[in-house]
Amino acid sequence: MKTIKTTLAALLAATLLGCAAAPQTTAVKDVTISQPACCSNYSEFAWIPLNGNEIDFAIDEYSQVGDFPDGKSYFAGFVLPENVERMQVEIASWMRSVGVFAPKVLLLNPQFQVVDTQTLDDFEVKLSDMFHLASYQTRLVMEQETTPYMVIYSPKDYRVGEIQIPHPERVRAEELGLARPMVTDPTIQHAKFGTFELDLKPLTLRSYRANAVPQPVVMADQAAETLVSGAKAVNAVPNPEQALKPQAKPVMASAIAKPSTGTVAITGATMLPESEAFYNQQIKTAVDNNDMKKALTLMEEAKRAGSTSAEATFLQLIKR
Repeated sequence: MKTIKTTLAALLAATLLGCAAAPQTTAVKDVTISQPACCSNYSEFAWIPLNGNEIDFAIDEYSQVGDFPDGKSYFAGFVLPENVERMQVEIASWMRSVGVFAPKVLLLNPQFQVVDTQTLDDFEVKLSDMFHLASYQTRLVMEQETTPYMVIYSPKDYRVGEIQIPHPERVRAEELGLARPMVTDPTIQHAKFGTFELDLKPLTLRSYRANAVPQPVVMADQAAETLVSGAKAVNAVPNPEQALKPQAKPVMASAIAKPSTGTVAITGATMLPESEAFYNQQIKTAVDNNDMKKALTLMEEAKRAGSTSAEATFLQLIKR
């Protein structure tokens, strides 16, 4: 009997050692971007006007791709509305179990030159609470005369990384002075896609005489609580001298460009490709959030504005 117990113990030990020595396989995340960039310089981007109090948006496979000096990235571009001189913008990139978009921010002047950069080191890690997920957050001020354009993207060096954050239960226990629970702090992978919230606070408004009121910038959509309605779009005047980098094809954003001489209404004409991409992205975000009413509203608005793909996009998404 003693011999049998000794043999079983030896076999068990060998089995455990074998398991410990076995190679561990981990899933390899995909941070590469194969889609081609669409523009040759910043002046060719399309821009989302920063209207309202907040904007919820996603950078995903529907977003435009650009070849920035530090690598390709999906991105989004924003512009100050004409009636705002200075605006405070708070950026939150939400940390979800599927990953987080590690952001880098460029601020451009009216000539589409980069004049300020916010790297990931400039973002603070905001831990989750009862109402919000954990996030990368930063706050900046945009000015009409010096930095009216903003681009949010993520270099490849960021996308290969990750971040470990305290488990929410441990955070709550520490706040309440309770015993530390037996939980593992989650590791969030940096990803090429992500979801965001922009909190907007105009600091200085622009005033005009009655005979000099500028044409308003109107973007191609209004989702009830976030983006501003309309079906107007314009393209920024190209400036070939402002290239992103030598022999590179930089990028384009996912909405409407700021006009230099007014706006051009789309009334029954075919929608611009940038507007098509923007509507499709917003429809996908609404479907992903199970907000079918919002998705239907966006689809109908897009069709009225001349979209030829919004309905097909909606039907394809709900069939998944």
